[in-house]
Amino acid sequence: MQRSTFLGALVAISAAVRTEAHAAVSSKQIAGIAIPDTSLAKDALALARSVESTALLNHSLRTYLFAELIAKAKHIDHDVELVYVASILHDTGLCPKYMSASDPFEVDGANVARTLLASHGVTNARADTAWDAIALHDNGGIARHKQPEVMLVNAGVGADFGGSLDILARADVVRVLEAAPRTHFIDAFLAAAAAVAKRKPFASAHSFVADVGYCKVPGFKLPSFCDEVKADPFAGYTA
Repeated sequence: MQRSTFLGALVAISAAVRTEAHAAVSSKQIAGIAIPDTSLAKDALALARSVESTALLNHSLRTYLFAELIAKAKHIDHDVELVYVASILHDTGLCPKYMSASDPFEVDGANVARTLLASHGVTNARADTAWDAIALHDNGGIARHKQPEVMLVNAGVGADFGGSLDILARADVVRVLEAAPRTHFIDAFLAAAAAVAKRKPFASAHSFVADVGYCKVPGFKLPSFCDEVKADPFAGYTA
């Protein structure tokens, strides 16, 4: 699982929390939301569980549950299985096994999903939607203008950081948090993002990972766009 690569503190997570997380994902229904039971959904969960810490896996489950609760509140028709798969796999790019040398972690996770989907015969538009849902899961400015599945995964992620709570029933939120606790989540998430920022800083410039880098990685610095455009790339082309 290699959790120690990005957060030593995860070693301290109790066995009870692990059991709780496993039971939560294995439940057939949480807060009135059904957990997909297809072979694709099961394989997505198995893949995520093989590389993610309990804290990140619980976040992925909450992302799905919140996305579905938001869809229910807003009466949004969508592909439930696709939202589940994208939600469960959206942070796999933070894990050492799937962390590329230079791509943003969102792209790494999206590629993990595309590979899994292809192994189940899912290609073309449906696979592209899942790819976009993961690649844009932290970019609401774009995701909200895309397909319902893309928008919902982004909304589910946002809800786990406090967004959209005004449209969700308190009892449902409580059930989600009981099923998939946020224990150690913020520390785990920041440490995982910091590992990305440290390994490939230039792949973090477009997202929150850069903020984490500045806060958590000594010496982290990205070039300024203003400085970068001062040099004229066409200087040698002038007559």
